[in-house]
Amino acid sequence: WDNSNDNTKKLIVACRGSANPKNFGTNLKFNLVPATRLSQPTPSGAMVHEGFQDASLGLWKELAQPLLARIKEEEDVAEIIFTGHSLGAANALLTSVHYRTSMSSSSSLSRPSIVTFGGPKLCNAILARFIRNDALKDSTILHLVHDKDPVLANNQKLWNDLGFVDVGIELQCDPNRPSVHTAADENPKSFFSSFAWNILDHCNYMGVYVGPRA
Repeated sequence: WDNSNDNTKKLIVACRGSANPKNFGTNLKFNLVPATRLSQPTPSGAMVHEGFQDASLGLWKELAQPLLARIKEEEDVAEIIFTGHSLGAANALLTSVHYRTSMSSSSSLSRPSIVTFGGPKLCNAILARFIRNDALKDSTILHLVHDKDPVLANNQKLWNDLGFVDVGIELQCDPNRPSVHTAADENPKSFFSSFAWNILDHCNYMGVYVGPRA
């Protein structure tokens, strides 16, 4: 729960990034496959990362009952936010689609917000458009990235060649301090323009280390 900044209560669903061999195996199942396991019909030609589709469905099966029960118990929840880093970012986005399908459209909580960090591209343009305009219509979808992240910087060409695209709005942040670059910045950094090599930089976002811990 987060109610530190105002009088409204927010429920935050945080999805962990890769932490074991099984997780890394999920990441490597990067074939685009039909998006048939997202709890709702998708348009013809909608394709999604195979590993992320399977992982998010498995996560939702574990999460659905306790999450929906908690929401029912806590009647004063004003907002629900799905977030995660790397693999967790992909799971956060796709799990929010499952969540949206499970909620009544009349509920004020039927439109979750999604804020991800260091997340990979996970679907083709047809599915991305469907998620934005239908599955998560009226939801805020933000992807925080930075150009020192080697996972993002060094996989852009591969993802583009395979037909992957972003779903939400991509914002460049600082890896070492809580700052987001905007068009008004005097010298905003270009996205992924330099060589990135330090894998630890994939785990540093806005001054917080978000990677595996011993």
